[in-house]
Amino acid sequence: MTSIRAYVRGAVAAAVLFSASTAGAVGVSLDLQKFERSDLVSAQGAMRNFVQGHSISNLHYENFESNNAWNGSFGTTNPKNTGVGNFKAYGTTGSGHSVVGDGASLAVRNDAAMPWGRYHANTPDESIVGGNWLDSNDNQGIKWRIKDKGEFNAISFFVVDAADVGGKFSIKVGDKKFSNLAGNTRLSNGNIHYVTIMLDEAVDDLTIKMGHNRNNDGFGIDGVMVAKVAPVPLPPAAALLFTGIAALAGIRHRRKSAKA
Repeated sequence: MTSIRAYVRGAVAAAVLFSASTAGAVGVSLDLQKFERSDLVSAQGAMRNFVQGHSISNLHYENFESNNAWNGSFGTTNPKNTGVGNFKAYGTTGSGHSVVGDGASLAVRNDAAMPWGRYHANTPDESIVGGNWLDSNDNQGIKWRIKDKGEFNAISFFVVDAADVGGKFSIKVGDKKFSNLAGNTRLSNGNIHYVTIMLDEAVDDLTIKMGHNRNNDGFGIDGVMVAKVAPVPLPPAAALLFTGIAALAGIRHRRKSAKA
């Protein structure tokens, strides 16, 4: 398992790799944890750890099963009015061997035995095991708009089988793009990433685009969660460090004032 932290809030962060903002200057952090297909249980555990580690309200969840309110089912294309918003394809139309239909739309699928490595993940509640996932259908990417779900500041989901044909996988949150998140090497078939996106402020409308820099490098998403979470309190050591920084700043200010 590897983890890429694209942006870390706070002066106590050891390394800030990337800072970003959406329209309206809302800060964004993106965390990506990578697992092999054989370690799906650990990926599911990462989602459970996130859910259990936060105080969550206004929770919306989508596993693309036919019993959801939007009544989606296997074969549904470009699903709308799901539990977490609307999805449609963007970019170059898919034409690879895994395409179903005309290749111009996303597809809800459950043919997990197919050799190109997409499959359903799981939900935070282990008693709910779904068979469907949303497939890019070899299109360049997935465009997802979250709207009419109330205010939220946390998004998480599984990405399955990214960059196994050599494409560069990126996620754009609002107006900021996190590029080449899966690295420069061709990943193994059926790999899985657990993605967590956190916003500094709650919003009620957000567009996310995810995909490769080419078509025919298909991937799927599943276990999609949108919620509002309470800020995580600083650990005691971090709080003490902030106190020390503030004290040092005060001493320097007084010295400058005395010299003046």
